[in-house]
Amino acid sequence: MLFLSVIENQAVRNRLESIYIRYAKELIFISHGILQDYHEAEDIVQTAMIKVSDYIDETTDAESKSIRGLLVIIVRRLSYDVYNQRKRRNESNVDDFRDTLGDVHTASPELNILKMEDRRYVADLMAKINESYMDILTLKYIYEYSDKEIGELLNMTEGNVRTKLSRARKACQKIIGGDDSEE
Repeated sequence: MLFLSVIENQAVRNRLESIYIRYAKELIFISHGILQDYHEAEDIVQTAMIKVSDYIDETTDAESKSIRGLLVIIVRRLSYDVYNQRKRRNESNVDDFRDTLGDVHTASPELNILKMEDRRYVADLMAKINESYMDILTLKYIYEYSDKEIGELLNMTEGNVRTKLSRARKACQKIIGGDDSEE
């Protein structure tokens, strides 16, 4: 837990340590699912803990669903950022590809079919609203962060946050209204 060394306030450091102990496995699992790299996933979780430290004090409840939700959003966002950077650099690890193929061949055909159906179902839902829109809407309306705070958490400018919020609201209106056409 190297990230704790950069936190000056001892009470916040203690609270972050308890939050890390409670949620680290789940957060690493989420990040690893995106990046397929355990060490990068650990780094992402530690970065997320540093980012969230500004919003935690000694009264913050480590059991709070809002803390968990905030961390999940930040970890997922940071993981996708790293994934996209890696993709832009066209780094493809042959061993990772072989591991993926190995999983397909060792799993039962029924399990593979169920996984494919689950992926299609999730893809259909994701097609209705962009995940980044859901993250911003959650931070804004459930956790009640300001546009500036959301920008700091997600490494975006305040103007970009406002633009995404506007687009997210429009996407939600289309889904609620039953209009499945794209923007």
